[in-house]
Amino acid sequence: MVAASFLPFDEAVSALKNDNVPFVTSETIPLHQAAQRIVAADIIAPFDVPSYDNSSMDGYAIRFEDVTHCQHFELIGNAFAGHPFNGQWQRGSCIRIMTGAPVPDGFDTVIMQEQASEEKTEQRSTISFTSEIKPFQNVRKQGEDIQSGTALFTQGARLKATDIGLLASIGIGRVRVFEPLKVAILSTGDELCDPGNIKGPHQIYDTNRFTIRAMLENLAFEVIDFGIVPDCPDLLTQTFSNALANADVIISSGGVSVGEADHTKTILNELGNMQFWKVAIKPGKPFAYGHFHSCTSDGHPKRFFGLPGNPVSSVVTLHQLALPALRKLAGEQVEAPQLQYLPLASAISKKPGRLEFVRASIETSSSGTQVKPLQGQGSGILSTFSSSCGYIVLEADGSNWQENDLVPYLPFDQALS
Repeated sequence: MVAASFLPFDEAVSALKNDNVPFVTSETIPLHQAAQRIVAADIIAPFDVPSYDNSSMDGYAIRFEDVTHCQHFELIGNAFAGHPFNGQWQRGSCIRIMTGAPVPDGFDTVIMQEQASEEKTEQRSTISFTSEIKPFQNVRKQGEDIQSGTALFTQGARLKATDIGLLASIGIGRVRVFEPLKVAILSTGDELCDPGNIKGPHQIYDTNRFTIRAMLENLAFEVIDFGIVPDCPDLLTQTFSNALANADVIISSGGVSVGEADHTKTILNELGNMQFWKVAIKPGKPFAYGHFHSCTSDGHPKRFFGLPGNPVSSVVTLHQLALPALRKLAGEQVEAPQLQYLPLASAISKKPGRLEFVRASIETSSSGTQVKPLQGQGSGILSTFSSSCGYIVLEADGSNWQENDLVPYLPFDQALS
């Protein structure tokens, strides 16, 4: 059984969703800087793409209705991308056309050059075709990609790299997006040492802060790194105050469990209000969320997310609890993750009481696709994240699953890529 003070995962997700609304302002930036940024206003296509019928092949443009009357077509001109054919034509004419060139008015079909044969005399050139001709073949129709008036992106959409090219295709050079959410990060603990330094005999390198930063920057948050803070209440209070002067959100790693040196919760309750602490998930039970008394420029209380100190617990709670809330604060329309259901490659068991996220890989063979729980699921074993591609999500009340049982599988998203 899970302790009564533990908040069920679904309730924690719902509380975070309902408690957080966007509190960032917008800015207009050059298109080439807009990847991974969040659209602040709907973007409507001002014209069709393509804006004219054009050829998808190098070849010859004809009128399909001429096929039944002509075996040899007279070549009367050329059409290039950016340089259309505008001359006169008659029945049985054809135009040499390049990929992307406008299909001349009155023409409707393109035969690729590999299916054509040319005969030349001093007076003219004629073209015959060596394969079956279908109407409208190899013609990209006006508007087949984008139609004028289409809402390409609505407010809250996150722009992918390919979306930048799509916006370029409609001539947009600047995009209105939300300003990046400013997130301060810090780790707590006398035992921590920064990578690149020589650690003491009883120290460990700080992995959490670097993982947290990478995950946040994958999603274009503006990260302000306040480093490692020793287990000293006064230093921690001062660091929180400095972070609040520069950021909208503070994420700390460590200091939210029940140890005597875990001061973060105490200080949060001095500087703000704890909303909840301890969530019924594994790994990641000691997760804290709260509001500071300090507010953003438009009056929203700044937020706090306290992650566990164990590396895997820190990643899972950031990924599954904090990030959806942060993305909403940043103005993004966040969709619920889509679970897949796959057969287990091997049996798995757990104690009932907490929802469990099991690092897993995908195995594909002649018999199909299965999801395999990885060895080494401890909350301090970070290496299994590198060889996994998603989580098996085991329900809180369950305890045993056999090989080939269908289980929910959640692929890693961009934050963990």
